[in-house]
Amino acid sequence: MKQILLNGNWFYKTDKDGKLSYTSVHEMFLSGKIKDTMSIPNNWQLAGLNNFNGSIWFIKEFSVNGSQFTNKLNVVEFKGIDYFSNVWLNGKFLGRHEGYFQSFNYDVSQFLKEDNLLILKVTSPFEEPGTVWPLKKKLIKGIFNHHDCRPGGWDYKRGQDQNTGGIWNDVLLKITDHIFIENIKVSSKINFDKNSALIRIDCSYKSKLTKPLKDKIEIGLTSPSKKKQIKVFDIQLRPKKNHFTLTMEIKNPELWWSWDLGSPNLYDLSISGNIFGEYQTKFGIREVKLDDKQIFYLNGKRLFLRGTNVIPTQFLSDLSPEKIFKQVSLMREANLNIVRMHAHVNRKEYYDECDRQGILVWQDFPLQWTYDDSNEFAENAVEQIKVMVNQNYNHPSIAFWCCHNEPGKQIETLDQQLKKAVSSQDKTRIIRLASNYEEHAYDGWYWGDKEHYAATPMGPLVTEFGTQALPQLSSLKKFLSQKDLEKPNWDKWKYHNFQYEQTFQIAGVEKGKSIQEFITNSQEYQADLIRTAIDFYRCKRFDGINGVFQFMLIDCWPSITWSVVDYYFRNKKGFFALQKVMQPLYASVRVRQKKYFAGKNLLIDLWIINDLDRSYLNSSLDFMLDRKLIHKIKLGTIEPDSIRFIDYESIHIELPVKMKTGKHKITLTLITDNQSKVVNDFMIEIERSLK
Repeated sequence: MKQILLNGNWFYKTDKDGKLSYTSVHEMFLSGKIKDTMSIPNNWQLAGLNNFNGSIWFIKEFSVNGSQFTNKLNVVEFKGIDYFSNVWLNGKFLGRHEGYFQSFNYDVSQFLKEDNLLILKVTSPFEEPGTVWPLKKKLIKGIFNHHDCRPGGWDYKRGQDQNTGGIWNDVLLKITDHIFIENIKVSSKINFDKNSALIRIDCSYKSKLTKPLKDKIEIGLTSPSKKKQIKVFDIQLRPKKNHFTLTMEIKNPELWWSWDLGSPNLYDLSISGNIFGEYQTKFGIREVKLDDKQIFYLNGKRLFLRGTNVIPTQFLSDLSPEKIFKQVSLMREANLNIVRMHAHVNRKEYYDECDRQGILVWQDFPLQWTYDDSNEFAENAVEQIKVMVNQNYNHPSIAFWCCHNEPGKQIETLDQQLKKAVSSQDKTRIIRLASNYEEHAYDGWYWGDKEHYAATPMGPLVTEFGTQALPQLSSLKKFLSQKDLEKPNWDKWKYHNFQYEQTFQIAGVEKGKSIQEFITNSQEYQADLIRTAIDFYRCKRFDGINGVFQFMLIDCWPSITWSVVDYYFRNKKGFFALQKVMQPLYASVRVRQKKYFAGKNLLIDLWIINDLDRSYLNSSLDFMLDRKLIHKIKLGTIEPDSIRFIDYESIHIELPVKMKTGKHKITLTLITDNQSKVVNDFMIEIERSLK
């Protein structure tokens, strides 16, 4: 197959009110009246069209040598257009497409010439506030056109600012002899008793054949350890759109694991034939399950889900491989084993990176809050969710499909149809109707306080919780003026997602005497809430709580949100709190008393938590007071996948008689297999005795 990239400079003409036609645009271009150009791929907001809603006509001239495409199957493929598109090639209408995340294509064999003119009308509309937006939306764009963390947030006038429309991913001309492969889905079924796996390969293709022809299809598998396996099949390839299914067995399969349970092993798959051509992909062999108690299993092993939510960007064209690598690496650094792709579908490269680094994915369909109730909308959503599943099917990291975020009553109607549609396409993954309000614990932010987490609310899978925190001062200065930092214009802060009432009236964050004090207070509050909430949740491990997903990892644009890493990749204090409390091997400390007289017993309870599938022999826990060892607890063997409770009556730690009044730090160091690691710390205060 030959592939020609059609990216680069395209001519464009704005059409905000949709009054232009193909004929008028074509004539304007030929007469030289369209001169503006835009680099493609791009979201048009990033190309300088600020707050533009409506239609843009894109025009691309390209040439192909006639010997390359004559008597071939020629396909134009669009990897991502937001949101509606109408496509013409050399005056011939190819089709209309709806959706922002889908890859789609057209057979242009009849229309392709040596010199070509490709014209697209791309429309990303403004939804009428009050009547359509935000409660009766019709665009299936999830967080990209409605969310607390996007430009303008919930504001009726500004909540659809910075439209994400555009040709945001590659445009390609693909030239093949006979077959264009649209999709290959690779499924696996593990036989643990026989230590083997059955691989099923479903191939969908377009064909220029006029009659069925036989071909020998060679399947090549290369394991992570470079073991090769080849099998040849006799296949009859058919005209037009068609498909075939092949199966083969793998002995001693090298399974894909999350990073904390093993290696994220990936197989290379190649399919080739004389008529068929050649295709390559990667896949992983793994099985996921959620039992009746909503406990998660990966390849038969129980796993506590230590997660976060992510909205990696507001503009998909700007999400580079470098940014993706940094974000997924941050998840590993924070000791997380799963990420919820929050109310959107992302670029293929993001899932590739999760595959490589062993981060499980909870994948949401891009529905955020409520939508139009019509049958037409439901039918559209059903078709789009099927594409989401099939387009991302081969990523072993994806363990969950989730149909809707906070749907309200639509969980009883629309989401039932969506779940059925997903089930028709994928029998191998966990399917959730929704991530709804009863799983979202925002104690200490939207209501109550952080101490409410002692009751471990919203389980067994807590898919959102958290609190906002300001970024570092150097980051704030990039999008707020010095004047707005010294004497805040709260309306400008609100545009960047800051929530005034929750910050000051519920969380009770002190503004302080300077912006730096405000930043410190805000970040300390977030860090304390994250530490408190997750610590309580982890102590109820598999006793009503099976996983937690902090909201959220990183800002998708320059803003003030629930993130623990700001838009400029600067960590907040909450990141380090998350990193500490999500350690797979962790010692939770419940401090019963914070103030003491010198010489008294330290009153604490301990939980030794091991999320890993390995034991630790001859383990001990050292208690350091201001860096001096004051006590050692011999733990013996820490069993795999376990939690052990040690109450305060079993822990006899006498504080030194000669201690200065004031605050002191106690650090817990876990020693296992002759290696030591700090797993927790806390502060106590010594008061002078009255005697």
